[in-house]
Amino acid sequence: MDNATYHADPAISASHLHLVARSPQHYWARYIDPERIPPAPTTAMTFGSLVHCAVLERDELDKRYGVCPPRNTKAGKDRAAEMREEGIEPVTSSDMRMALAMARAVNRHPYAGELLAEGKAEQSFWWDDLDTEMRCKCRPDWLRSDGVIVDLKTTTDASPQGFAKSIANFRYNVQAAHYLNGIKAHRFVFIAVEKEAPYAVAVYELDDNALGEGARLAARDLRRIANCRQQQSWPGYSNGLTTLSLPTWAFYGNDEMTPMDL
Repeated sequence: MDNATYHADPAISASHLHLVARSPQHYWARYIDPERIPPAPTTAMTFGSLVHCAVLERDELDKRYGVCPPRNTKAGKDRAAEMREEGIEPVTSSDMRMALAMARAVNRHPYAGELLAEGKAEQSFWWDDLDTEMRCKCRPDWLRSDGVIVDLKTTTDASPQGFAKSIANFRYNVQAAHYLNGIKAHRFVFIAVEKEAPYAVAVYELDDNALGEGARLAARDLRRIANCRQQQSWPGYSNGLTTLSLPTWAFYGNDEMTPMDL
């Protein structure tokens, strides 16, 4: 199954869980509104897909992507349109060079290279959630025959501290729990690769606390979707007036006086 067909299927993915966690209204607008306009892929999303193909499906790279002249010229715009008609995604020469450099960095990493030495990319899975009876789906970046899911992430900071923040901010632990629940795999491993030279690579696995919290949030968000569907109600943030306080960090700023304060 190609990626577009998978994403068009209405079953619940990890992306659905992330959006309903923001608010049911956001979820409705993106996935249910009959007048919704599908969002165009962002530059970051297109680059991420390019890197995934370069790392995980190298034989497909030249079939799916092609270097295009600068699109701020008429020749570049015309060529980009021609490439898309041929089913090829146009990318800049700098993005292609970077994606290939990142792929080499991943393959050179001893543990990452070993993880990707065996397995298959982009398989699609469906299952029925036992609690809500909703149809769910996932599409692992890479699945090994020994039951290890490998997820490739591009990032600005692949250090333990930096990537831990990314996991919390982007709810990667929820994604991991969703995939593990559906496939019944026994491990979920991240390969993080930085988007700037030297394209540093690190391999991470979540501890039990992080996975447990991910499972709790995934179950909560599935129930939220199920309840909203049943009630046909998709609320936003609030229908009333809310009093706000500042976050804790805002009370511990720089207290030094400057000439402008005098």
